[in-house]
Amino acid sequence: MPANIKTEHVNRMFPFEFYDELSENLKGFTLLNPAFILRDQLKGNAEKHKELFEQSRANNAMTTLNQNNLMQVEPFGDLLMLDVCCPSDDIDTILNQRDKRSQSPLSIFVAQLYDSTGAPVFSKDVTEESIKRIPEVLWDDPNLFLGVVMFTEKEPRVAVIKIPKRIEGQLFENIKDGKL
Repeated sequence: MPANIKTEHVNRMFPFEFYDELSENLKGFTLLNPAFILRDQLKGNAEKHKELFEQSRANNAMTTLNQNNLMQVEPFGDLLMLDVCCPSDDIDTILNQRDKRSQSPLSIFVAQLYDSTGAPVFSKDVTEESIKRIPEVLWDDPNLFLGVVMFTEKEPRVAVIKIPKRIEGQLFENIKDGKL
């Protein structure tokens, strides 16, 4: 069983265009990739914007994240870790106040794609051959779960950015029935 989905597959499924469109629609969180932090300064220079994004995706922190990029978070199950982010209100602290940076919880942008039966696609149970067949993922795909896992002192918290309706129904039905 894989502990990760290979970087080449993650980059193919989630290219720059995915993050670029997502970051324009993401409310409450900021991706900590310099391409999106410097978005306003890069306006009009799409090539430089994409180049900066790809350089950042190839750094040591991203390599480390991709080595074990599947995480189990209840009640959601397996989630694919995509990138580091922070609450938008904390961006100034993260960028300019080194001494207060550690007070912000580590936040990871995560995704899960569900198949037609509602089974998770990004899972330790899925083979690499299956992953190879997944095309580029669109941020507004109706089968895509997007969230942010914030690691607090007590336990991880999940902010749901978007969730497929049928998965939301299953999740809340299980909580209401006391199955979680």
